Amino acid sequence: MRRDRLPLTYDECRARFRWAVAAAGLPHTAHPLAALGPEGQTLTIDLTWAGADRPERALLVLSGVHGVEGFVTSAMQVDLVERLDRAAMPADMAVVVVHSVNPWGMAWGRRQDDAGVDLNRNWQRSEHDPEANEDYAVVHPLACPDTPGLPDVDTVVAEAMTLAEDWGFDRVRDAITQGQYTHSDGLHYGGAETREANIALEAIARERLAGVQRLFTLDLHTGHGPRGELTLLSDQPPGSDQDRFLREVARPVRVEATVANPDATTGPKRGQIANGIGAFLGPDVTAYATSAEVGTADDMEQLVATYLESWVHRHGDRSDPVHAAAAWRYRCCFTVDDPAWEAAALAGATALLDRAVASVVAWD
Repeated sequence: MRRDRLPLTYDECRARFRWAVAAAGLPHTAHPLAALGPEGQTLTIDLTWAGADRPERALLVLSGVHGVEGFVTSAMQVDLVERLDRAAMPADMAVVVVHSVNPWGMAWGRRQDDAGVDLNRNWQRSEHDPEANEDYAVVHPLACPDTPGLPDVDTVVAEAMTLAEDWGFDRVRDAITQGQYTHSDGLHYGGAETREANIALEAIARERLAGVQRLFTLDLHTGHGPRGELTLLSDQPPGSDQDRFLREVARPVRVEATVANPDATTGPKRGQIANGIGAFLGPDVTAYATSAEVGTADDMEQLVATYLESWVHRHGDRSDPVHAAAAWRYRCCFTVDDPAWEAAALAGATALLDRAVASVVAWD
C-alpha cells in the first residue's frame, strides 16, 4: 500500500481494504446499512478474518466507529491485512478485522451516524437504561447554540473557560464526553435504542467469536493524546489484569486508565463498543479491550472545531465556502492533513498491531 498520503474518501478506503483482503486470499463479507452516502451510494461494514473459523482465542480490530476518524485507521487495517503471517498463528486463533463500523459518518465526514448518534455511546442501548448525565443539560446550549449565523469562536472559548473556572476542567470535559441520552441534536448523544451498525456488530460477534475463551479488542481511534503518538485507553483501574495486559502489549506506548487514576486526561465513557463486546460474549470469556488513540489537536481546538461543525450540520450549507471550511477544519482535527503525522500514526500502529497479534499467539 502507498504510504505517502491517505485516501480522502470512504469509497477509496473501502476499495483499498477490499483489494488488500482479496490479494491476501482472505474471506470477505459486507453488511450494507440503510443510510446512503453523499452520492447515493450504498454504505457497508466490511469484514475479514484469518485463522480458525471457531477460534478459542482472537484479536478483534475495529476502525471507523467515529466515522471522521476512519481514514488513517482504515490504512492501519489494510497494513495489518497485507502483513499478517497466518502461518505463525496457532490453529485455535483468529484475527477478525471490521472495517468502518460507521460508514455513514466516514462518508459524510462526521463522528456520528445518520441519526446523530455516537455509536461508541450506544452499545446495546436497547438493553440498558444509562445513568443520567445532568451536567450536559447545562453545557448543551453553549456547545450547540442555535445562532442565525456561524457562531463566533471567541465566544465559545470564553464560555468554556468561564464554565471551567466554575466547575473545573475535568467536570466540563466529562459532561461533554461521557455520553448523554437527552439531547438528540447534541454532542456524544447515545441514542434511544441500539443503532443498526451496532446490531450488525452483535451479529458479527455471534458469528465469528462464538466459543472464544480469550479476546483482545483493539478499537482504533484518533484525537486523544499528544500529536502523532499512540495512547491506549482502559476502563479498568491501574493494576488490574487488563491494565497489566495492555502495558505489556503496548510497551513503550502510553496506557491510560480512565478510572481510579488521578492522572487521567479523559474520563470513563458509557455504552462503549470495545468493552461491550467482551461482556456480550459472556462472563466466562477473558476479554481485554482498549481504544487505541492517535493524538491530533489539543482539547480546545477539538472543542472549537466540533462546535462549528455541529452548527454547520444543524443549520448550515456545506456548499457555502465558509461552512465547508468549518467542516474541513473539523475533519483535520481527527485526520490531520500532514504527511509527517500520517507517517507517525501508521508507524506506531504497525508496531502496536504486531505486538497485539504476538500477545494473542502467546496466550496459553
